[in-house]
Amino acid sequence: MLDRELSPRHDLLRRTFLHLPGVGPRRELALWRAGVTDWEEFLVRGEALLPAKLRRPGRAMVARSLAALAEPGGLAGLAELIPPAEHWRFYPRCQRVVALDIETGGLPEEWGGVTVVGLYDGQEVTQYVADHNMWLINDAMKGYDVVVTFAGASFDLPVLRQVFPGLYVPPVHIDLRWVLKRLGLTGGLKRIERVLGIRRPEEVEGLGGYEAVWLWRRHLAGETGALEKLLQYNAQDVINLLPLLRWAVGNLAARLLERAVEAGGGSGPGLLGT
Repeated sequence: MLDRELSPRHDLLRRTFLHLPGVGPRRELALWRAGVTDWEEFLVRGEALLPAKLRRPGRAMVARSLAALAEPGGLAGLAELIPPAEHWRFYPRCQRVVALDIETGGLPEEWGGVTVVGLYDGQEVTQYVADHNMWLINDAMKGYDVVVTFAGASFDLPVLRQVFPGLYVPPVHIDLRWVLKRLGLTGGLKRIERVLGIRRPEEVEGLGGYEAVWLWRRHLAGETGALEKLLQYNAQDVINLLPLLRWAVGNLAARLLERAVEAGGGSGPGLLGT
């Protein structure tokens, strides 16, 4: 199974400046190259490196970020400040993480067509099945700060919110489809798994979304073992997301940090442009 150990070096949350007004990837890298390594360091000398019109709002945003991180329950506020595309930076600092994947193919009027919802917290897979225990998903994610999906921003979460309008969703959402794309890995989850050498158990090797729909229909028709196989398939979907998360965060963080040292350092007023 693909895996990667993450070190404190890969924790980029407090090094993130992309949520500051007027700061994009190039200015963020320039701050890093100038030795501004975290939010506290920015308050000491980082704001002086910004153009005058950005200094005051930059300082205010960093102070707000530090306050949100320190407050009990402040993670939701901080997640609203950080661009969603950069939510991967919350990991590994935030450790209460759950992987989520849904299967569909049921009747639209029954649970919005959702047949199975799978959750995996790194220790245990928990699954919610239509007409069995699906309603419990409404509270199932309340113990987590981060939800990890593959293409969940466009599919899994919108579908679940239609079924459960009051559904609690953790404040940080890491959609691995887009994180992996930044590392040059495109296509569906199974294709990316094959590229990275992840193998599924023989019982569900080669199964995809079409087969998941077919298995549900066979289950409704009374076929023995169809539901069990569908649950095995869904379990692999969520189990494989967490090693992919570690691999993606480790590699993307390393890539950004390498870029930060490519051009050397330097500091002083005007470093980041006018």
